[in-house]
Amino acid sequence: MARECSRVLIGAYLNFTALSNCLLQLDKDVILLCAGWKNKFNLEDTLFAGALAGKLIGSGHYQTICDSAIAAVDLYNYASRDLMAYVDKVAQRSRLRKNKLDDVIEYCHTFDVTGVIPALREDFLEVLSV
Repeated sequence: MARECSRVLIGAYLNFTALSNCLLQLDKDVILLCAGWKNKFNLEDTLFAGALAGKLIGSGHYQTICDSAIAAVDLYNYASRDLMAYVDKVAQRSRLRKNKLDDVIEYCHTFDVTGVIPALREDFLEVLSV
């Protein structure tokens, strides 16, 4: 879906500040695409999109009239009061818990573990150089 974009960057809470700073420096329109789960909406991706959209809009350099972006920001603002308690009810948590893999959830929702930003170039991932 993003093949026509000038850049495709990959973000998570783990590289949140690096990604948001990079997007602000690039000063281009931003489209946030969530991976979802089996072609369906999921909460964990929408929460991250809301955090990122909120950061970009809060900078004063971006604005939106997109209902999904506004809803994602609102959802993140609500959930951020106790993010891990909110994340505990997402379907992904149940799937991972069933397979005894849910010990990664807290780590995946940790901000700024790395400054690395993966970027898609053609069909390969590379580390972004701005």
